[in-house]
Amino acid sequence: MIRYTSRVALILFGYAISFSPNTPAQVLSPESLLEDVVSLYQGTMEASFEHKLTSELWEGSQTLTGSVQLLGDQYRIETLFEIITGRGDEVWIYRPEDNQVLITTVEEDGLAYSPGALFHSYEKLYRAHAYTRETLRGVPYFRLELHPTEENFSIRSLTLWLRASDRVVTRLVALDQDDTRTEIELTDVRVGVPIPPETFEFNPPEGVEVIDLRS
Repeated sequence: MIRYTSRVALILFGYAISFSPNTPAQVLSPESLLEDVVSLYQGTMEASFEHKLTSELWEGSQTLTGSVQLLGDQYRIETLFEIITGRGDEVWIYRPEDNQVLITTVEEDGLAYSPGALFHSYEKLYRAHAYTRETLRGVPYFRLELHPTEENFSIRSLTLWLRASDRVVTRLVALDQDDTRTEIELTDVRVGVPIPPETFEFNPPEGVEVIDLRS
């Protein structure tokens, strides 16, 4: 079983780049909002996050904070406990406390939780169901409900909060088939910023044990 701090590597993070919102001539619909979101995932992003996991399998909830950077299907996540880099279905997890680097691959179904894979696959994984308008902390938002295209998909519902002014996603909630609830709040979102390619490459420090679980 993937421990909680590792699961953040396989979880959802919303990000966006600047774009021109719908013009008055365009009619807003769940489908058009989803198209807007898809169009955003073409550049770089970095942000701070708070990740909260709630499940009936344990009492209370678990919360983790950190930072995330993305470029295409590549991502880097840093928390107090781990540095996680990934590309496609390959993930490197470095745990300084354990003096270990774990290299593994994610099965196709698990890519539902992969930042890089998910952010380039909204239109493949989900269909737009409905949207409503909300105000969060005085800021207008669109709340967009997505349902998976496949009946037995690991995530059974995904809700995105898009800032109305620029469609930046700052909050999302996912429910999986076991009713585990994932909530992610993004702050200090910066989009279109230069991120060196080597950010997403991990070179194990000298003396660190490398455990390669790739098949």
